[in-house]
Amino acid sequence: MPISSLITNILRTPSLLSNVLRYIRTQQKFLKENIEPLITDARKLNDGSLDEAACKKLTGYYGLAVPAILGEAFCALRGQKMTAKERLASTCQGATTGLFDDFFDKQNFTGEGLKQFIEDPKQAKANNASQHLFLQLYTTGLQNTPDPKFTLSYVYRVYQAQLESKKQAAPGLSYEDIKAVTQLKGGVSLLLYRTAFAHPLDKAEEDMLHQLGGAMQLCNDIFDVYDDCQDGIFTLVTTAKKISEVRALFLRLMKEGFAVAYRSNYPAANIKKFLDIISIGIFSRTMVCLDQLEANEKRSEGFFTPRSYQRKDLICDMDTGNNKWRSLMYHVKINRKKR
Repeated sequence: MPISSLITNILRTPSLLSNVLRYIRTQQKFLKENIEPLITDARKLNDGSLDEAACKKLTGYYGLAVPAILGEAFCALRGQKMTAKERLASTCQGATTGLFDDFFDKQNFTGEGLKQFIEDPKQAKANNASQHLFLQLYTTGLQNTPDPKFTLSYVYRVYQAQLESKKQAAPGLSYEDIKAVTQLKGGVSLLLYRTAFAHPLDKAEEDMLHQLGGAMQLCNDIFDVYDDCQDGIFTLVTTAKKISEVRALFLRLMKEGFAVAYRSNYPAANIKKFLDIISIGIFSRTMVCLDQLEANEKRSEGFFTPRSYQRKDLICDMDTGNNKWRSLMYHVKINRKKR
């Protein structure tokens, strides 16, 4: 890329960052007014199923990032602002993500019980605070999607992907099998989030989102390496011997996703805005985390052995000034390689 283009990218970054921060503030306000009261009411049951970690996923991670990053990226792609109904649907989808994961990971709530929650939430019976809140949010989200039947089809696909991912709790799964589960889970999850938005989804965009979703799931696994180690989950990160191999795979998935994006039917300017948002909101942060994980190898004979490290070695704090700055610099680098 010519130096003039590099300078242009650097100059554009503050404006992009300002927009993303505005998206986050808007969503934080929405959560405070619409979702936090529901959480407060659900926690009055005081049965321990809605602990601080679960609530943080609701308002500080999925319920925040799904609308504020992914949702705004979808809107940039189509060139139209998010509607109030779309924000509500997207927020509910994001907020239920953590609860849904906990059904599998912590409550062992699968099979016919969870299937009924998905198929007929109005008739399903909640057995704890977590399930009660899930039903509230899931029902509201489904009612506010443009096509509930279409959304439900992707809920089923996410459910099946979650069942597949349970294989990662047992040793012996091959690298290719773990990669396939990672791609499947990430791809269908991102496509589910897309169903909250009204503009039509064609095959080209479906392919793009499935590809990028795999990269995003790998991002999650990179940030979740400590928890996955504690829980005995075998991911592409917990089983890696060298973080450079994880980085190479991540960069390849990201590059392939960008290439597929530019083959979609949206205007190139809209595609760039879409990729800018997910780059600065997700991908550049992941590069910072990879740096931290790789630094641990110096203390373990040049190999990545996550179970030998302490929590502080594996948890990447993206709220520090240094990490925020490094993330911005990675965004500029990523932006140079989009096409």
